[in-house]
Amino acid sequence: MPGRNKSLYSSSQWRRTRLAILERDHYQCQIKSNRCTHTATEVDHIVPISQGGSKLDPANLRASCHNCNNGRIDRQRNNTWRTADCHITLVMGPPAAGKSTYVKQHARAGDLIVDYDAIATSLGADPHEKGQTLHPAINAARNAILRAIRAGTTGASRAWIISAHPQADSKFPYHELVSIDPGLEVVRANAQAAGRPADYRAAIERWYEVRAAVIDLRSSREW
Repeated sequence: MPGRNKSLYSSSQWRRTRLAILERDHYQCQIKSNRCTHTATEVDHIVPISQGGSKLDPANLRASCHNCNNGRIDRQRNNTWRTADCHITLVMGPPAAGKSTYVKQHARAGDLIVDYDAIATSLGADPHEKGQTLHPAINAARNAILRAIRAGTTGASRAWIISAHPQADSKFPYHELVSIDPGLEVVRANAQAAGRPADYRAAIERWYEVRAAVIDLRSSREW
């Protein structure tokens, strides 16, 4: 529980309210996540206090098991980027689209840049080598930075996330989204000019296939 609410959770008013909510919900967890134990021993704020939720209003309270309540707290901690001072720009697009070039042209000194290829190069690896042995280490380093961004603990005022994932806009946090997509023929030509291997060029084709499917799915949901 957040330290600033310690006095609330130790108060007699909270203890009475907590017991009333547990009895109201028949000691059954109302969150029911994948790790739910079903038996409620705690009380969860539906809208977190940090987001303006009422501390003691029964309408904002529900019974929860320990696993579900802890899971909610962990997710809230991982979403503190929303209120952090760091401005996050997600730059997404297919391989060989020019994403890293775009960031180099627009980033300022002191900006945090999350770029798999740059991390690989700094560790002495070829980012385009198929089945590279250092991939686990590169990915671990990248994920550690992404976790810090989600937790709002980077200390940077601006961060750039570069991603060739076709669903990056639903996977990564961002305040601003930049899509770099010069078109299939252009990125094919870029990959060929750079001497990229066949599996790299195949990844370009897959990106467009998956991205088209994602856009179709989103469009169908509007109906």
